[in-house]
Amino acid sequence: MTTFCIVSLVIALAFYLAAALLFQGHFLWHKSGWDALGRKSLKLGLAVHAISIVLHFSLSGQALFANMLVIIASLVMALVVAGLLGERYARIRHLGLLTAPLAFLGLLYPLLMPLHFEEAESILVEYPFLGIHVVLTLLGHVGFALAFCSAVGYLVQHQALKKGQLNSYLPPLDTAAAATFRFAGGGFSFFTLGLGMGAIWLFGAPGEYLPGGDTKIWLALPTWFVFGVYLYLRGIGRRHGSRLKWLVIAGFVLGLINLLWVRHDFVNFV
Repeated sequence: MTTFCIVSLVIALAFYLAAALLFQGHFLWHKSGWDALGRKSLKLGLAVHAISIVLHFSLSGQALFANMLVIIASLVMALVVAGLLGERYARIRHLGLLTAPLAFLGLLYPLLMPLHFEEAESILVEYPFLGIHVVLTLLGHVGFALAFCSAVGYLVQHQALKKGQLNSYLPPLDTAAAATFRFAGGGFSFFTLGLGMGAIWLFGAPGEYLPGGDTKIWLALPTWFVFGVYLYLRGIGRRHGSRLKWLVIAGFVLGLINLLWVRHDFVNFV
């Protein structure tokens, strides 16, 4: 693929990332204009993406689907088109909330995985794909930790109010509940991208393939599932109350066990 086409794909990748962040912001903060902006960003990314694919076939002279980058880039473009059509004609609301991060992750893989800096001292720099996976996953854990703190504050304040008292050092219940939801949503977004990149690395790492039973990925799934259930019940089901906060606490504890109990060795990783 020509340099100009790769640069165009990077620009499309930036638009997909912007769309994913705008859709997430609309879901978490209920900003009325962010959903429309996210859809525009997704369409701009698709337009640049399509131009890049057309230019590739025009300038390179290669056969259709001659390399993996073109194949995955074409599949990502088909995913975005299908998502936009589903929203328009099938009336499936908020489909961009899923298609935008999937498009970003799908296009990031073929662009970033081939990069390799052999003289780097750390494997996280030697393989940027792995480094970004680790950074995104840690950002997800930061969001989960903040959600955990907010959930604990909510539960303590709730118990104090049941006894007819008010803890002036803690925020009101509405503030604590909103903070829990937003921190959990932000952490879940980063964690999902990091988990997806980790799964790709698990089965497609350079050098020797990692064993399919690697515990780091599989033990991350319960954390992802618990926070996903919480966000669904709170954001879509519109449920409230102290029981939901226990889901946040359970998800954080599961993530902490995976982070501290399982060995994460980046010295002799591949």
